[in-house]
Amino acid sequence: MLVIRECRLSFDECVERLINAIKNSGAEIFAIIDHSENAKKVGLNLDPTKVIYFGNPKVGTLLMFENRSIAYELPLRFLVWFENGITRIGYKRPSEIGREYNISDNKKEILEKMDKFIEGLLSVFLQ
Repeated sequence: MLVIRECRLSFDECVERLINAIKNSGAEIFAIIDHSENAKKVGLNLDPTKVIYFGNPKVGTLLMFENRSIAYELPLRFLVWFENGITRIGYKRPSEIGREYNISDNKKEILEKMDKFIEGLLSVFLQ
């Protein structure tokens, strides 16, 4: 299930701070998809909407060793969008992803650290 949080910053500030927080944490940003820009290319209008794909291959690969299909959910991602005057961030908790893919209890500590990592990235500027 997607966890949705409100950001007290503007859309652009939120995206910029998230990117910087991810980079400063030592994680890698693999891609940023700008859905509103893509919509514009086909003549449609979509409020600002981006997905930021990020992670640490050392950590994600350990989970893939146990169940390769979890690769579908990796790298982790944040969905950031602006709607009705509010910037929101959506994400899935790694521990929930792990349960969905039957990752064993011996990897539970990794998933809990990933949960804390995400919350740490967001804690500075969320309401």
